Amino acid sequence: MPTMPGIVRLLLDTSYCLFLIRERPRLVQVAFEQYAPGEIAVSSLTVAALEASARRSSDPVRNRQALDQFLLPLAVVDFDAEAARCLGRIGGEAGFGGAQLAHTLLLAAQALRLNATLVTAQPSLYAEISGLQVRAGLGMEERLPAAAPTLPAELDTRRTIRMSGSHDLSLTLLGDWLHAERPDLRFAATNVGSLLGLVALMQREAHLAGSHLLDEETGDFNVGPVRRLLLPQGLHVVILGFVERIQGMLVARGNPKQITHLTDLQRDDVVFVNRQGGAGTRVLLDYQLQKLGIDGGQVQGYGREETTHLAVATAIAQGAADCGMGIQAAAQALNLDFIPIMEERFDLVIPVEYFESALLAPLIALLRRRDPAFSERVTALGGYNTGPMGRVMAEV
Repeated sequence: MPTMPGIVRLLLDTSYCLFLIRERPRLVQVAFEQYAPGEIAVSSLTVAALEASARRSSDPVRNRQALDQFLLPLAVVDFDAEAARCLGRIGGEAGFGGAQLAHTLLLAAQALRLNATLVTAQPSLYAEISGLQVRAGLGMEERLPAAAPTLPAELDTRRTIRMSGSHDLSLTLLGDWLHAERPDLRFAATNVGSLLGLVALMQREAHLAGSHLLDEETGDFNVGPVRRLLLPQGLHVVILGFVERIQGMLVARGNPKQITHLTDLQRDDVVFVNRQGGAGTRVLLDYQLQKLGIDGGQVQGYGREETTHLAVATAIAQGAADCGMGIQAAAQALNLDFIPIMEERFDLVIPVEYFESALLAPLIALLRRRDPAFSERVTALGGYNTGPMGRVMAEV
């Protein structure tokens, strides 16, 4: 039975990650000589912020590739219920203030929950947070010559499994579990939504895609949309089951606006936060709104888009929105209330050439084995069923 990565000792905040990516990316490699794998980590909240920054940049494709490579040697830790309790304590002391302060408090809470030292380029941001261990950089900045402003775009395909597509909290566990079994392999996941994940397969930019696209004609997931999109391009794939999960409405703790149904999105006092176009959650929302005869223009906040379930949950936790569509695990991670709407299947779409490759063989073997310890870690996130894991749902 594999063991998960060890205790996180250093948590790199968003400001320091931006510094490393833009100025001195070799620092992480140097630091890893002193720390075991998994001991240096970034928050999933930081990953969301960095991805948003890359998307807004003048060269989003290159910068997102650079971000993927930057994240390869780092553990990515999710914001869980214990971190939410830490947030409640320090938020009560400092108040949540604007967006920057709220993000600062979220990262501080996660460092406190992990009992890790927070590494930052802006230590003054955390000066008033009691009990937090803060470190200004890794201590090697002055010893290294300046590096290129961005990381190399190319990944080492001999040891890196590239995944694109929909966001799911269990993918972090999957990457950690795979790396624990095969330290020579890295699992790099890019959150772009289900549709763009399939596009990445067509463009040979990923080895597999995460998808939960609802087929409105059949009520099934993925098979119809994958067939319609990929077959005309001559791309044959295996749709491998991963998890079933519950989608619903995320609302603030205690549900102060008394939101009970999607029809409440038409209310003037309800502010919504949406997922980006092409995300499976967005497809599901639009399908449900169409069935109810609700136009997106009637929903306050419909145009505000986030790229992950945790980013939606964070907006609600910060009070920037009253509700949003997402998975139960995201609500549980940030101590929000959850109103279930439907169960969906999250599959892995894998081109046949990669499904039969030596690179993906360890990953597919892990999924087919359905290790009870791994399944337990996934279900503990909340709202998951691992029944489909490792099963071939279709060959298209």
